[in-house]
Amino acid sequence: MHELLLYGQLPPPRHEQVLKILAGHAAMQPRRVLERHIIYKPTREPEEPGAHLGRGGGSQTVGGKPVKQGTVKNLFYTKLVQKLDQGDFGRADDKPADSRKCLSANVNSGEEPKWSFEFQDLPDTGDRGVCARLTSSTDLLSGDPHAWMLATGPHQFVSEYYVEGHRFVHGNVVIFLHRILHEPGVRSLETAPKVDPPAFDALKPFDPSGAYILEAKVRVQDYNNQAVLEDGVNELKGFQKQMKGCVELDIPDRLSLDTRVRYRPPHLRVAQRPR
Repeated sequence: MHELLLYGQLPPPRHEQVLKILAGHAAMQPRRVLERHIIYKPTREPEEPGAHLGRGGGSQTVGGKPVKQGTVKNLFYTKLVQKLDQGDFGRADDKPADSRKCLSANVNSGEEPKWSFEFQDLPDTGDRGVCARLTSSTDLLSGDPHAWMLATGPHQFVSEYYVEGHRFVHGNVVIFLHRILHEPGVRSLETAPKVDPPAFDALKPFDPSGAYILEAKVRVQDYNNQAVLEDGVNELKGFQKQMKGCVELDIPDRLSLDTRVRYRPPHLRVAQRPR
């Protein structure tokens, strides 16, 4: 599946105003969204750029068929997303969680999955007036999501953050007014996500200004169908025009949405000259 995206930003004083405008525009009450996003990266480092060109080795036999070089496969950051309720957050006076506890994605009969594995590709370079990227989401129905991530890949835990906002649906456009929250303090020594979320009041906006992000999205199942793709682009641009003067929606820098793991060359030891 592909996503067509446009983004806008608004300061905290305008949040309630824009929330009411979106509710009237979509003819629905805002749906509260609370999520935890846990970021993972592959345990192995990506290959050095151009390393694949030297593969094959040996001298070529005269008259032999040329060997087609394989394409380089990038490594990507991926994430687990947990749907939360206000009651899932702890209190400031709560005791530390039992280290023997683990995360659980078990779903009882009739319940909706609360955990999912998500992947977003680097947006393409097409000039359609909107951002387009490949994405996929897989619901997890049982087991420990963190242990599953460590085993598949394998991956290692990087960080976690929280998303607070409201979602609307207008036609095929999914509107998400939100901001990113995080728990202050350095957690660089942590090797696993917290089992229990902290107190909600302990979370602070990742952007010190407290600004909100307005995401407008259209999902396209058949990306190669030009008629379907154009309909999605036109509907998203139509919403962009309707929001003009309220929130300016634009195409973000595609590299700001880059989820690829960058190659890092080994640190070279610099010989110090004797004084």
